[in-house]
Amino acid sequence: MIIFLLHAIGDSRKIRRGPITNPPRKSIKSLPIATVLAFSFGTLVVITVIIVLGISLISGLTNTRDLLTDKASAAMAAAQNDFVELLNPAAYEAVYIAELINAGRIDINDREQLADFLLGAIAGTPQINTLTFVAPDLRVTASHRQSKEILRFDESKDPVAKRGIADLAAREKGSWGPLVYVPTLQQTVLNFREPVFQDEKFVGALIATITVSTVNTRMNAAPTLGNSKRFILYGDDRVLMEQGTDHSSVGLDITDAVPKLGSIEDPALRAIWSNKAEPLKLLSDQATFNSHYLEVDGHGYLYFYKELTGYADKPFTIGYWLLNDEVSVELRRLVIAGLAGLGVMFLSTVVAIVIGRKISRPVLALSEASRQISKLDFNAVKALPQSRFTEVNEANNAYNSMLRGLSWFESYVPKSLVRKLMESGEAKSEQRVVTVMFTDIAGFTPQAESMKTDEVADFLNHHFELVTACIETEGGTVDKFIGDAVMAFWGAPERQEDHADRACRAASAIKKVIMADNEKRRRAGRGEVHMRIGIHTGPLVVGNIGSTGRLNYTVVGDTVNIAQRMEQYGKTLSPDQTDEVFILMTGATYDASHDIRAEKIGDTQLKGRHDPVTIYRMND
Repeated sequence: MIIFLLHAIGDSRKIRRGPITNPPRKSIKSLPIATVLAFSFGTLVVITVIIVLGISLISGLTNTRDLLTDKASAAMAAAQNDFVELLNPAAYEAVYIAELINAGRIDINDREQLADFLLGAIAGTPQINTLTFVAPDLRVTASHRQSKEILRFDESKDPVAKRGIADLAAREKGSWGPLVYVPTLQQTVLNFREPVFQDEKFVGALIATITVSTVNTRMNAAPTLGNSKRFILYGDDRVLMEQGTDHSSVGLDITDAVPKLGSIEDPALRAIWSNKAEPLKLLSDQATFNSHYLEVDGHGYLYFYKELTGYADKPFTIGYWLLNDEVSVELRRLVIAGLAGLGVMFLSTVVAIVIGRKISRPVLALSEASRQISKLDFNAVKALPQSRFTEVNEANNAYNSMLRGLSWFESYVPKSLVRKLMESGEAKSEQRVVTVMFTDIAGFTPQAESMKTDEVADFLNHHFELVTACIETEGGTVDKFIGDAVMAFWGAPERQEDHADRACRAASAIKKVIMADNEKRRRAGRGEVHMRIGIHTGPLVVGNIGSTGRLNYTVVGDTVNIAQRMEQYGKTLSPDQTDEVFILMTGATYDASHDIRAEKIGDTQLKGRHDPVTIYRMND
């Protein structure tokens, strides 16, 4: 721009002073629309985008951090509360019954009273699976939720049980023990163990258990973020709960109470402690939970988790992973695209109003004319006027030349075929299953010999108008006119699952319009028109067939031959042509169609065919 201004100043100094005279009239010079738009909009958009993106980047990063922190904090708090609220009541029940025993409210020697208290405790705490009292002599009284019964048995000969009761006798208060796989239940349980004292003497222990399946049910029922999965790890390398997956009965035993982290199917959770993990810098200054980012199998994942202690011999890690694409795409679309788009749209609109006044009319005229061209209605389109803009003027001239050529072109190429090719966007040769129809006027050759040339042309044009209207109404493509015959097909260029039905409906419609036209011919004292129609469905090669300079969108294959022979076979079945329209179809068309009324003629050996063809006659 500066060089342009310097040249302009230099040129102005060379102007000689003198009387002002009118310059000679010159032809109007058109302005390049590309230069006008590039200079005006380009400069404005570049400046606007730089400013908007700068503001949007700062705002977007802040919003991303706040949104992600809030969602992660809420999800972590909800997961922890669900887990703690599930486990704590079990501990409360065990402690409460131990206090009743200590206070003498429950006589542990009264086995029936003890059983009633144990059953009542689990009745009010649905997450507890068993509540058990173990005496120092290892006599066991247990209430079981599923059976709703009291189980009594003696474990005095079990050395493991002896060590366990001795360990509890040495404790002052209860605690959560390690996860235990119970073979009789075929499940892993979490267990709270409360020593019971009476008059400072150890009189037994209460053990409340919660199955891992109960934990899974409770944690899976809680709502989570989209494209995420909640999990609970037991220690660093064991999986207590994985959302949507039940590990309660898969390869577990006394040694492996819960599955190892490396044995699960979820690749994202399996790789959580990978050394390739990167801390989330946006969340590095918060202390309520831990987080990191990791790529697994080409996808990015965000991990949020925190440690929970005191509910087993090892800490639990409660958390969830979130697909990074969900967060990135959503925030980028809402923040950056929204703010930048609004700013650019507003400023561009202001400039468009100023500059667009000069260029809107010819552009709109060209656009409207182009829409008319897309409808293939050339008679409704008018030539475009000259324009001051070079590109628009050249486009208008090219458009006018194209319009003149298309006006001639439409007389030779079916508009329905062109429209379908424009809609489908493809014309490559390929094999498809289509339905082909052949129509022919019975006895037309001797009838035409008694007619003048212009009468023959008028007769055929009228006949073809009736036939092609029925074909195109059902979405068919008229391939060609062969004398007084018409060849049409369905199923290409657009794919039509019901192409056989369409062809049959078109044949029925042709029969109706020919009969109606014959009625008019009879009233006018002219002879009737009798037709034969043949229809066949089968595989064909469809597409552009021909040479480089002369292509024809058509169908090629044995299906065409069979359809034509079906029409010709009407001569054999109805030699005197008593029916005004005689319609035959093959078994392939009948099988591919639905609700078509037709009677079976039988299997016939057509000319040039090795195998017989099943023939049906349409009744409609």
